[in-house]
Amino acid sequence: MAVSHRTNRLKLIGTPAVEQLQNGRYQLTVNCTTMNSREDWYSSNKARIFPDFGSLESAEMSIDGLAPRTGEAYTDMRLVSVQSSTQQEKYIVTLVYQTLGASFVQVKDDTVNYAENGLRRVTRKSIAQSGTAFQKTIGTTSITSQIDSETAVTCILANYEVNDTDSYREVTEVYLQAGIVAVAQDFNNGQGRVSVQAFGKTSSEVTAALSEVTSDHELISQRESDFAGIKTSTFEYQLDESFIQDRELNGLNRIRLIELSASDFSAQTIGAVSTSAPTSSLFLGSQVIDNGGTIKTRQSTWLEAGTLSVSIKNLAEGVKQVTTVFLVTEGTTVGPVTSRNTSNFEGLKTISVTTMQDKSGNALGANGSTPVCSFDVFSNFTYPGLFDVSLTSSGRVGNVEIELTKAPAQSKVQSKVFVFFTTTSTIQSSDYTYESAAGLWSPNDWGAVTVNARGLNSGIRFNASKAFRGYRTDSVTFSGSASASFGSSALFAFQGSQKLSDFNGIPFSGIVSPGPVTPVGSKWVLDVKLTAAFDDTSGTTYYKKTIIVTDAIPAQVSGDVGGPY
Repeated sequence: MAVSHRTNRLKLIGTPAVEQLQNGRYQLTVNCTTMNSREDWYSSNKARIFPDFGSLESAEMSIDGLAPRTGEAYTDMRLVSVQSSTQQEKYIVTLVYQTLGASFVQVKDDTVNYAENGLRRVTRKSIAQSGTAFQKTIGTTSITSQIDSETAVTCILANYEVNDTDSYREVTEVYLQAGIVAVAQDFNNGQGRVSVQAFGKTSSEVTAALSEVTSDHELISQRESDFAGIKTSTFEYQLDESFIQDRELNGLNRIRLIELSASDFSAQTIGAVSTSAPTSSLFLGSQVIDNGGTIKTRQSTWLEAGTLSVSIKNLAEGVKQVTTVFLVTEGTTVGPVTSRNTSNFEGLKTISVTTMQDKSGNALGANGSTPVCSFDVFSNFTYPGLFDVSLTSSGRVGNVEIELTKAPAQSKVQSKVFVFFTTTSTIQSSDYTYESAAGLWSPNDWGAVTVNARGLNSGIRFNASKAFRGYRTDSVTFSGSASASFGSSALFAFQGSQKLSDFNGIPFSGIVSPGPVTPVGSKWVLDVKLTAAFDDTSGTTYYKKTIIVTDAIPAQVSGDVGGPY
């Protein structure tokens, strides 16, 4: 008798347990202990003690394998389970084998129950070795089902499920008795529609079997569907003539007219106006005609012209984009049109018009002098520095002094931003005085002083020029003369430093460039910006103009740390 199983590393414990399964199948349970209980549980040794799933009970293992012993193996006995455990300090490996051949064998007898509408459902479970081909067709393959002495019932394959493992392939087949699965009637749409789901039945068989399908009903469709996981046929029956009326399209009237006839239908003109009830004064939007079957159908949709939808998108700075969709004919809109698209809705022309408006709904850019919005900001502002020119002329001495009395100062001033839209592409002079502003604050000249002096006797000249960037003054141009006295020369000084002396006298003068006016107490335009915003459909360009105007510039306050004024 064998003491090892498939490899020298697996020693048998006792006698393998055998269980007889249905249909000539067996299950074999083998318990083994390993050669080295201390090391064999490590992952590095798993290939020595764990056979491959699906391998034969008689097969030699790839490592330390033993050749099969004649007469000790069951036919087609393949490994389906392996697990290990520790018992009394021994490492135990339990291997379970089942009979798995190259053809499917039922695991157990069929399971019979009754589905919707009393139809018999048969569930059959079969098993074979891994990779065995399953060749049956849903809706075609059939079986006979008989319970005790009853008349056999033919059932057709409705669905199946394949469960694959490394050891086996298990298939669960569901067979269903032919018949009517479900009947549904719709009494609310005026069409008198009856929907029938059947399995393994023709339309004629269904019509003959149901009282719900009257002589006024016509078969309008047949399709394959799914009912609770079962492939079924769905038959749709409908009354000869019906219509549905609604007002879903922004309140516009819509009628769907369905006509059935044994004679061919003629097509009507899309867009034509109906003159007969129930579609009087409506436009034909779409029409589908099917003259191919025994029962001809004409499905028509009639629509009322008007506005289908209005959508508003609020943009920045008091601007909104309004898109209006019209049906059949274009209505009135407000504002420049930036896009116009033509499409169709149920076969009728739709016109989508996009316009630009201000937040009050007025046409954008119609009045370029009226802002669409305004808001407060703080703006950078530089106060000019101050300088002063003083003149001393006392007899024979003349002196010119220049003093910087206050340095330029950076500050924040409260301002207001005005946003306009206009078709004018140039900045206007009136923009600089908008909101009663004194003008554009952008000094292009700063204060300067030029001094000239000349000795009458010597002819020597003195000239000096000083420019003061960032400074202004209220001083004015000046002139004077230093006169010589007997025995004493005339003297001229600049900034307290003597520059000339002369026995006869020294005339002198100064030219003062004051620089900009004082900004204090007046509003000023800090910036005017003009950028292209959009073009309308006619090619006219609309520009966005932004004007920044300060509040009245406050006087400088010594010791102030800033803040609102």
